[in-house]
Amino acid sequence: MSPSKPGRNDPCPCGSGKKYKACHAAEDRAKAAPPPTAPAHPLKQDLEGAMALLGDADVSRLSQALEHLGVLLQAAGPQPGLRYDDKAFSDHVGQALAKLAAQEGLDAMEARNSLRVGVVRELGTRGFQEKLGAGLLAQVAKSGRTPEERRALCVGALLATAAKKTGKVRPEDNPVLDVVFDVQFREWSQKHAEVVRKYESLIAGMEQEDLTPEASEALRKAEAGELDALVKHVQADPALVERISREAKERAQRVEARLRDPATPSVFSPEEELWLTVALWEPLRAMKSQPKDPEGRRQVIAALLRAVKVAVDADFLEGMLERMRDGAKDPAADEPTREWLTDAAIAFEAEPARLVLAALLTARQEAKGRSAEEMVALADLKALPAWTPEQLEPYRQLMEKEGRAAGAERIRRAQDWLREHPVQLDAEA
Repeated sequence: MSPSKPGRNDPCPCGSGKKYKACHAAEDRAKAAPPPTAPAHPLKQDLEGAMALLGDADVSRLSQALEHLGVLLQAAGPQPGLRYDDKAFSDHVGQALAKLAAQEGLDAMEARNSLRVGVVRELGTRGFQEKLGAGLLAQVAKSGRTPEERRALCVGALLATAAKKTGKVRPEDNPVLDVVFDVQFREWSQKHAEVVRKYESLIAGMEQEDLTPEASEALRKAEAGELDALVKHVQADPALVERISREAKERAQRVEARLRDPATPSVFSPEEELWLTVALWEPLRAMKSQPKDPEGRRQVIAALLRAVKVAVDADFLEGMLERMRDGAKDPAADEPTREWLTDAAIAFEAEPARLVLAALLTARQEAKGRSAEEMVALADLKALPAWTPEQLEPYRQLMEKEGRAAGAERIRRAQDWLREHPVQLDAEA
């Protein structure tokens, strides 16, 4: 072939005797055309933002992203690829805790670290990390995600695949495996504790002689800290499982009916109510003007439930439950109130997202200030047309002044939220 390009009507340089246009012209044009541009990855910007965060010298931003990732994993719930194998995790933790309990002089931090390292070394395999990375990327692609949520999930996905790319990251040194451990261990602890509480609540009205020897022995072990025996006993008795489920359903119905009573005070403290307002403002507005098509409504409701699960974190829930339990023991309260608070504590712990949402949508009373100064501060906030982090600062300082450290921290979190999610109030609010 000649290095110079022939004319269309010139003889083809290949020697076929045909004109160039009828022989090799089309083939040469195809070879000269630039290669097709591959479509950009749909998560390109989010992954680039996550890479920048991993390379940022300010590690506090990475810590915040990992903390946010833990909240998102908790909200997503146990799913294949987002948790260690459930049976293997439960078996390992149960055996490890038994061994740790036998060691003397071991403090809580040492015990937790020993448990974490053991779990991630055994269960945080290369295969699990690859599944975790894929699972986190699938979570990123879900509709309704905020930029902060997508970035946190992408950070987790990149960390999960780091060992495959470098081959040098040990499981116990990979922070995303720690996040999964923390979330799953909390779920494991809550599950076992919930079984114990439900069982104890169920037998509270029964005479000791009504219990079978197996039930008495399982309860005795549970009170001594051996929860697995009680869990297995409950799971092995279908009638008992059905009775516990029925009791839980009836209790939730009683609690929801009481929440709708205009005389029932708010179950939230003022700072909790303020936090829920800012964290759920947009999904609540979307629900109020939800689309007419079924799929659109489903997405709006799903987004609201997801937002509630994120807003009702462990500290929030524990603060509510502690107030309810204290109120249930208050000798100054009447018997119906103590019974209601006992029911509420059990129901809210079993189904926190659903009950919190029910309280938000059906309760008739707002949270009351605990001092005259706080009531004035709350009234001033509610009179504002918009909330900014700066406008919440006087209330945060008041919480600190009154010695309410947890309340001040909750307001600080609301301020951080408002910096990225401004809230514009309106007259209907």
